[in-house]
Amino acid sequence: MNFRTTLLALAVIASLAAVSIQADEPGWLNIVVARGALREQLQATPILERPYRPFHFYGNAVRRAYYHGRGSAQVLIAAPPAAVATAQQ
Repeated sequence: MNFRTTLLALAVIASLAAVSIQADEPGWLNIVVARGALREQLQATPILERPYRPFHFYGNAVRRAYYHGRGSAQVLIAAPPAAVATAQQ
């Protein structure tokens, strides 16, 4: 086998391994605005178990942070530099 074939085989094996490792992560739902029974079902589902959806930045970020290693979502709040300087004194 030449170098390209070996590299391609390794990439395929790595991608298959990554898919099997993240099997319990929710998939994608192609509906942006849910209506009716689907909306009620999504609202009754815990946020970590809901499917990823386009333009749902907060929920997608929470799930991504949870399933990709940080364990829980972290909220970063930016403070004005004057407030930081006052707090340090």
